[in-house]
This record gives sequence, structure tokens and C-alpha cells, in this order.
Amino acid sequence: MKVLGLISDTHIPSRQKTLPNLIIKSFREADVDMIIHAGDFEELSVASELEEIAPLKAVQGNMCHSSVKKRFPKRDIIQVEKVSIGLTHGSGGLAGYFERVLNEFKGVPQPEIIVSGHTHQPFANIEKNILFINPGSPTDKYFAPRNTIALLKISGKKFEHQFIEIK
Repeated sequence: MKVLGLISDTHIPSRQKTLPNLIIKSFREADVDMIIHAGDFEELSVASELEEIAPLKAVQGNMCHSSVKKRFPKRDIIQVEKVSIGLTHGSGGLAGYFERVLNEFKGVPQPEIIVSGHTHQPFANIEKNILFINPGSPTDKYFAPRNTIALLKISGKKFEHQFIEIK
């Protein structure tokens, strides 16, 4: 079994100066095998901090500094256990969100899970036989209903998720 820590929209330093300690504690306690960041780091220092916990896979977001955009792609697909996971930041509001995110993966084999961000809204929905999961934002105080990260546990072809509130 692999445990993935999911995070997005950290917005460091515009929303908060540093990553909340509860993020680091939660990922360490869960003994995550990998961290997935779905964009909007803003600063590259966040990637370095997360890499101290576990290997990092990430994509850039619309609010990222050019140094982040040079290091991370707009989308990616990774394989964990026997599950294909698409990574993208996302765009726009909630109306039409799933279709826009899915369009990021046109022309490639359809992933079984898509991790995205942008909305700051934590959700996990199955649409078109794909788990769309957004870990929300652990730092936003304006648009997020609550501050969250998520864990995704994968064993073979089976997976389950859990949201963790960051207070």
C-alpha cells in the first residue's frame, strides 16, 4: 500500500508566511510515500519544505512564480501501484470544472484519478468513472470553506481518501 499526501493552493507567502505545522505533522504521522501538490505554491521554497518529508510530484498553478513554472509542468500523469493519476491545477469556477480538468488529459490514456486544485474547495467526486479529488487549500481564509489537505491510500487497483482539516 502507498500513502500519498495531497495538497494544493498553499499560496505562500500571500495567504500565509509559512506552511502550517499541522501539514508537516499530518504527512509525517501518515508516513506518506509521496506528496502531490496540485499547484499554486507561489514560492519554490514550499516545494523544498515538502521534499524534506517525502518525494514530491507537482504541477504549476496560475499564481506560481516563474521559478516554480520552470520546474513543474502544467499537467502530469504518474503511476502509483496499479492506478494512473493525472495531476493538473485546474481553472475557472465550479461550473464546468470537471469537464475543464478532464480536457487537460485529452489525447492521453484516461487516468483513474485526477488530483487538481484551483477552487480551494475540498471535494472527492466520481465523474465518468474517474475520482476527481481536490485537497482544498490549507491556508486560504477567503474562498475556502475550511482549510484542508488530503490523504490518498492506494493498494493495487483499490484506493480510498481522507480529508484532514488544518486549524
